[in-house]
Amino acid sequence: MRKSVASFFLALLCMVVAGAVWSQEAPQKQAKVLVVFYSREGHTKLVAEQLAKKFNADLEQLIDKKKRTGPIGFSGAGKDAVAKNLTKLEPLKRNPQDYDIILIGTPSWFGNVTPAVRTFIKENNLSGKKVGVFGTAHLTGVENALKQAAELISKENPEKIPTLPLRHRDLPLDILSEKIETFYKQFS
Repeated sequence: MRKSVASFFLALLCMVVAGAVWSQEAPQKQAKVLVVFYSREGHTKLVAEQLAKKFNADLEQLIDKKKRTGPIGFSGAGKDAVAKNLTKLEPLKRNPQDYDIILIGTPSWFGNVTPAVRTFIKENNLSGKKVGVFGTAHLTGVENALKQAAELISKENPEKIPTLPLRHRDLPLDILSEKIETFYKQFS
């Protein structure tokens, strides 16, 4: 009788330990991440690609139908950004509603969000998503642009949206990797 009671408790202990080990090894649901960005010169694209690697994310580049290159395109781009104008975008390849986390990237144009990113935010329901914003600037204005983006996303709590402001001096991969790591931890 004592052997059967001891065997019962030993078997019970084995089941409890096996259950605990199994529950720790059970796969956690991986959040689906989308990195959406607009880049005219390639700086924001570089950051988007590094973020996509770090977050194991899909990439969606916003394509503005309005010409933004050359002296006239550049001048119009700045004017549209300052005026907070929207633009026409090429259709998206991915549906943002299919993702849990959306990271949105913009260059800073005169301290403002680009029309392409402004349009993306206005045209997509981001409620219920964890959203972060990142941006690039030659020297100044990126913090203001990201503040604008956060306010477009959340009128109630824009300060709760993680931001990654970068200047071109931050783009060498060793510096960028450190800044991305800090940004990444805000989503863990």
